[in-house]
Amino acid sequence: MPGTSIGDVLTASSAPRGSIYHHFPGGKSELMTEAVRYAGDFISSRIAASREGSAADSVASIGDVWRKMLVNSDFQRGCPVLAGGLARRVEPAVADEADEIFGRWRRQIASRLVYEGVDDARADSLANLIISAVEGAVSVSITQRSVEPLDLVITELARLCESAVVAG
Repeated sequence: MPGTSIGDVLTASSAPRGSIYHHFPGGKSELMTEAVRYAGDFISSRIAASREGSAADSVASIGDVWRKMLVNSDFQRGCPVLAGGLARRVEPAVADEADEIFGRWRRQIASRLVYEGVDDARADSLANLIISAVEGAVSVSITQRSVEPLDLVITELARLCESAVVAG
C-alpha cells in the first residue's frame, strides 16, 4: 500500500481523477483506510455468516474466502488489512484501522469458541492464533504460488478448534 499512488488506483479502477477526490477528500490515506475497512467488513461478514456452524466451520469459511482470492488473483493479492497494518510508519491511521479490524475478528472467533464451551482465555488465545496463522499462510501461499500452505493451516486450525471444544 505505501508504494501505491493515487495514479495507480486510477489506472486499476478506470475511475476519473475527480471522483476519487470527491469521494475521498482526505486523499490516499482516507482511500486506504476505507479499503482496509471494506476488506475487514467482508471477512467479518464471512465469520458471522458461519454462526450456524461451529468455530471449525468459521475457520473453513475463512479459508474458502482466501483460497478463492489467491487463485482468482493468480497469487497477486494478499490481505489488505495486513498491508494496512504494516503501513504504520507512513499511514498510522490506516494501521490503527487494521488493528481494530484484527481485534474485531479475534473477538468474533473467540465468541464463537466460548459459545461452544471453550473458556474465555483459551478462546481468545486460539482466536489470535487462528488470525495470525491464516495471515501467515496467505503470505506463504503467495510466495509459493500454491494454496497448499493455506489448506494445511486451515485443516490444522479446524482440528485445533474441535479439540478445544471437546476439552472445554
